[in-house]
Amino acid sequence: MNVYQKTKQELAKEFSTDLEHGLSQNDATQRLKRYGQNALPEGERESWFIVFLRQFKSPLIYVLCIAALIVLIAGEKIYDAFIIAVILLFNAVIGMLQEGRARTILEGLRKLSKTTSLVIRDGHEELIDDTLLVPGDIIVIQDGSKVPADARIIEAHNVRVDEAILTGESDSVQKTAHVLKHVAPIYEQHNMIFKGTYVTAGVGKALVVATGIKTEIGSIQKSIEGIETDMPLKKEIDRIARLVIVLVAIVCAFFFVFGLWQQMPLYDLFMTLVALFVSSVPEGLPVVLTIALAVGAYRLAQRNVLIRKMQAVEGLGRVNVIMIDKTGTLTRNELMVSRVVTAQASYEITGEGYFEKGEVLREGRAIQPSDDAIFQEILVACVLLSHAQLRYDKQTKTFEVKGDPTNAALSVLARKGNVVREDLEHDYRRIFEIPFDSDWQYHAIFVEHKGTYKIHCVGSPDVLCARASARDICQMQKVHDMLDSGLRVLAVATKFFDASLFYGPEDSHLRVAMDYLKDAMNVVGFLGLNDAIRPEVAESIAAARSGGIRVIMATGDHAKTAAFVAQKTGILGEGELITQGTTIDRLSDEELKKEVMSINAYARVIPQQKMRIVKVLQEQGELVAMTGDGVNDAPALIASDLGIAMGGIGTEVAKQAADLILLDDSFTSIVEAVKQGRHIFYTLRRVVLYLFATNLGEILIITSSLLLSLPLPLTAVQILWLNLVTDGFLDVGLTLESRERGLLKDRWFLRKPKIIDSSFIFKMLFMSFPMFILSFLVFCMTYHDDLAYARSLTLLVMAAFQWFNAWNCRSETRSIVRLGIFSNRWLVGATAVVVALQLGLYYQPVMRRAFGVTALSLSDWLVALLIASVVLVLEEGRKAYMHYYRKKHRVRW
Repeated sequence: MNVYQKTKQELAKEFSTDLEHGLSQNDATQRLKRYGQNALPEGERESWFIVFLRQFKSPLIYVLCIAALIVLIAGEKIYDAFIIAVILLFNAVIGMLQEGRARTILEGLRKLSKTTSLVIRDGHEELIDDTLLVPGDIIVIQDGSKVPADARIIEAHNVRVDEAILTGESDSVQKTAHVLKHVAPIYEQHNMIFKGTYVTAGVGKALVVATGIKTEIGSIQKSIEGIETDMPLKKEIDRIARLVIVLVAIVCAFFFVFGLWQQMPLYDLFMTLVALFVSSVPEGLPVVLTIALAVGAYRLAQRNVLIRKMQAVEGLGRVNVIMIDKTGTLTRNELMVSRVVTAQASYEITGEGYFEKGEVLREGRAIQPSDDAIFQEILVACVLLSHAQLRYDKQTKTFEVKGDPTNAALSVLARKGNVVREDLEHDYRRIFEIPFDSDWQYHAIFVEHKGTYKIHCVGSPDVLCARASARDICQMQKVHDMLDSGLRVLAVATKFFDASLFYGPEDSHLRVAMDYLKDAMNVVGFLGLNDAIRPEVAESIAAARSGGIRVIMATGDHAKTAAFVAQKTGILGEGELITQGTTIDRLSDEELKKEVMSINAYARVIPQQKMRIVKVLQEQGELVAMTGDGVNDAPALIASDLGIAMGGIGTEVAKQAADLILLDDSFTSIVEAVKQGRHIFYTLRRVVLYLFATNLGEILIITSSLLLSLPLPLTAVQILWLNLVTDGFLDVGLTLESRERGLLKDRWFLRKPKIIDSSFIFKMLFMSFPMFILSFLVFCMTYHDDLAYARSLTLLVMAAFQWFNAWNCRSETRSIVRLGIFSNRWLVGATAVVVALQLGLYYQPVMRRAFGVTALSLSDWLVALLIASVVLVLEEGRKAYMHYYRKKHRVRW
């Protein structure tokens, strides 16, 4: 018999557990040893050998391997074939090490993303890591949480679960605790929840029946994905590389015909064309791209931003609209009830954040809440309606909240008033519960207490006051004063009901309960919650705006509370008004398109309205990033260009839908992420500029020699040395350049720039032509006397040009003097390595013979460095002129 066909009691006996108190800690420890951790296998880690072999998966590498094979079969200059093979092996080793480093970084990032579960052990609720769950554990089901293991529901209150990852069904499924009498497929097992699915509504309890590989999702588990290979940016660069290959193939075809016409020896012609082909392709670019994005993701993780999708790293730099929530992002998200108002009195609550230390003050004097029956009733409602758990981390000195932060604040208020859950559990019997939802904006629980049936409800003052039998309390000035002072206000209401209310079918209970709450509510008081604005937010918003990024606040809070925060943080300017969700619903799409470009703050908006705003902004050509934390935020997070989930208060559903996660929920971290994204854009642009400029110089010198019927200035293996060895180190050094200053002030991003544009092409030509002209002149002046010496000197001049070009490409606008010579230690080290390798090439007999070069004198080195330094002087001159021009004409890009 299947677990879904058994009663709760039968399951408790089978799994040797207590449905009320759960497992003991000792029993859980023993079961963990027996069943293992609740984790899915990550797939076998690829060996270094497999990673090494993968470096040869490239059309370019195939061409080079075939070339080496042909040379070897021809039997002439076997050293050329040997050198090609050695250089290809060297390039593969470098690629393997770089990919391994990226993989290590990504594995470290995965460890930062852990989830926890609320479990009952030894009769107490506690937060534990998901991997420590064992069969027989009793877990608490909460709205917005990810199901950590396969479990049989033993208690359910309007529980709905999104099982799309298992069944493909887009609609969430209603769950109950009823026993199924027949064998059912997975999509009909309505008393089961499965690992990896998401609770979209409701609360309840469940008994864990399977963990790890024994779960349903474990049976279809795939290996964890590695480094992203299909990101849009990589596709763009791959297209560029393919275009270059096609163009060079056409050029090679032309020169093949030209070479035959000139009666060039076939072997020399073949090696020349292979060299021309190789010199034109930025073969190191894919590896550099992976390293740049992985390092960017790692640096963002150090700044509390966890990247889930690698393409998001670079995408951050292109965002020009950020739509954020208020709670947690602009504020600290340590909610505290600081004021309670009833019809008879007003109370001040002292304390700090989620700490339980505090007093209840009335007219400045401490009182016992038990002396006021209405206040006591409010505290009872706070306990009954709160399912959140708090855990204080002594290392970070922060609270981890499992559940809704508002519920956590209510439970802390109750503890300050000496009302705790343990004292109420035996006296209050829960009959039905309506979880909070943005559609109805309240949370209600139906309980029986000593023969009396009563509803306790907390929610929006607007909603509950509209349903109140007496509304005098709603008109009190003290309530409006709370709103005006920036407090978030919740109403507390009660209503009696008859036990026969839920005699009908269970699937009708929610409708019946909500209909019953439409009127005759008794509003007993109001809670004022304070969530302090983060002190650094206003400065960060100003910095974002200075960089052309528009910041929009969209919150579900009351208009007065939202306006207060928006004005304090600088989102709303003097005289600007806030727009409410009801106004959005009245506007047509065309009307909203006109209004949306001038509205910077929205209040009382629901997730569906947020998604509509996002889509309208995108239709206006804006690139939108959006923050979200709730289950219903997931569609808007996916619809936005960049979805940002809250790591602290965010639900698992929101985190799964997002491209990145803010581990500290702070807007300042978003700004830092934008800076890093822009830095990644500049990094990729500088590397592409360096590779294309040097490759173009090589192409021009080879084609010129062919057209003029001159000997080749460089042989194929010499060009391979420049492209695969010299470039292989220097482009990595460029990738690790320090972040530029004033990235947010760079309004060039307002033009939505591309990696390759007209200015890029001009700079590429400006750098490559001096390299071509001077190197070619050196060869022409020396090849008549000694061809080997001429090629050796030309190779040194070309290599030196590449050294200087790497330093030129550190910045497109700032001189290396202003940047600082030693500010990029990676490039300093890379330059030292390539210079040392170049010395070995000329003065180590085996290498000298293999590459067909001769030893050069000190004067040759000085001449080569002097000639190559011209490109550095010219580029520094261009930068100086552009700086003068921009300053004179006040051009900001």
